[in-house]
Amino acid sequence: MVKKFKCLRCSHCCFFTTPNEYPILLKEEVMRLSTLAKKFNVSLTFKKVNDVFYLWVIEGFCPFYDVDNGRCLIHDQKPYACKMFPLLLNIRTSEISVSLMCDWVAKNLKEVRHINPYEVFPNEMKALTELFNKIRRWDVSHE
Repeated sequence: MVKKFKCLRCSHCCFFTTPNEYPILLKEEVMRLSTLAKKFNVSLTFKKVNDVFYLWVIEGFCPFYDVDNGRCLIHDQKPYACKMFPLLLNIRTSEISVSLMCDWVAKNLKEVRHINPYEVFPNEMKALTELFNKIRRWDVSHE
């Protein structure tokens, strides 16, 4: 039986120290998060990368992460970058990698290294596939 990813709630995915860790978002996600920020009375900063992607500038914990309870306040509405973690998408090359910051990955990497990621990370691969489909639709509509 293949070992499947299970979040250990280590919070590493919700804490950012350098710009290369910042989540990449679609414009629709920026708009949704901006609306949620008003509801939760938090301030957000975004930097436009290109016509499709924005960088969510976060220093320290995500403003939607409840440190005391160890949970995401917008779990059902979180962006693709969060849904697909520990999978990471390089938007320049379209390469997918796995974050070694994730405690589960660090603990299980040797065991799952050569197994199809769809088997190990089914929910995260689903989110990644949805993201790719949105990007593809955007590319087609802007040709």
